[in-house]
Amino acid sequence: MIRSFRAVGCAAALVLSAVAANDAAAFQVTPYGSGINPPGSLVVTSGIPMVGESFIVGVSNTASASAPAALAFLSLATAPDPAFPAGTVLPGFGLAFPGAPGELLLSLASPNPLATLGPVPWAGGTATPANFALSVPLLPSLSGLSIYLQGTLVDLAAGPSLGLTNGLQVTLSEPSFPGLVLIQPGTFQMGSDAAFGAPYYGPVGPVHQVTISKSFWMGQYEVTQAEYQALMGNNPSHFLGADRPVDTATWFNAVAYCNALNAQATALGKVPPGYQYRLPTEAEWEYACRAGTTTEFHYGPSLLCNQARFLFSHHSSPAANCQDPNGAVPVGSYAPNAWGLYDMHGNVWEWCMDSFSSYTASSKTDPYVSGGPFPVIRGGSWLSDSGGCRSAVRGSFDPGSADFLGFRVVLAPVLAR
Repeated sequence: MIRSFRAVGCAAALVLSAVAANDAAAFQVTPYGSGINPPGSLVVTSGIPMVGESFIVGVSNTASASAPAALAFLSLATAPDPAFPAGTVLPGFGLAFPGAPGELLLSLASPNPLATLGPVPWAGGTATPANFALSVPLLPSLSGLSIYLQGTLVDLAAGPSLGLTNGLQVTLSEPSFPGLVLIQPGTFQMGSDAAFGAPYYGPVGPVHQVTISKSFWMGQYEVTQAEYQALMGNNPSHFLGADRPVDTATWFNAVAYCNALNAQATALGKVPPGYQYRLPTEAEWEYACRAGTTTEFHYGPSLLCNQARFLFSHHSSPAANCQDPNGAVPVGSYAPNAWGLYDMHGNVWEWCMDSFSSYTASSKTDPYVSGGPFPVIRGGSWLSDSGGCRSAVRGSFDPGSADFLGFRVVLAPVLAR
């Protein structure tokens, strides 16, 4: 996969292309090399090396408090020198004193180093480092990409003399979006082969293998009434409460909210290319609900009254009503699943993007059904029994229906209905 990274420093802009690992990684900044060059002469001074964000790298001479003023440069590459970790030692390229050995850590072979940014003046001595601002585009495909950095200081007054800083390996983290949880790609068995009768009351099938091929982000909670009011200027809910989920939303309400959120975030530059805020597909919903489990609930084989907001548990001993049917509770009132998502069982039924259609047994990748008259709903509500809150249970409603219906958003690959 070809990945791009844009570096901006001293009014310079550059596009780098590199082959990087598919696995995402949390950001990390790791010095590399044998330590001949002065440590701390190249550092990340502020920001986080994260996709969609900016961070600042500083170049200075930490070998001497009386180091002369110089012009700073920053080189970027997609791989260290082939001799890594020893690097290539060059006499007279150090920073410790004139003529000291320095270690070249970036490859001289094409296509590395990909670019050198600068010059940026550095005042010398104990002055603050010469800063280079690196801006990472909001491209999820960049997640996990490692770039390699090394600074150079050129003292023009000395003839000129040149010194090499330590090296840094910077691995970019996944982008972060407030209120959303990253869901990594994967494969799962969609549906249920539960037997007819208590406690599950029948299969949902045929069970079939589904692959979610791209990362997406899902709302940690169902959309609250406060969130809906703030964006849409009204609140269609029946059981009022700012931190309760919207509980009387038509499918049209839900889609309109997603569209408005998408427009707002796009205007702020916070939507990655090829992604959009929308309702989840049915497959995305079940994959996220299960969070790697294969049982009927993400909690396990049973759903008890203290685990979700629903009406009747077939798993209590004896089976029992859980509470009076008086509406949804504030989001996050119960424990989340293993991926950090709350209220995937019960509270309010959640609209999905898909139209309802019968399953087939064949394996599928990113399934999505559009054009039908009845959108899918998932998860159960405060009026459901435990069987109706299973990870696999699916229903459908007229898109103009609203009672005990809410939704949550995803930031996911673009789909058209």
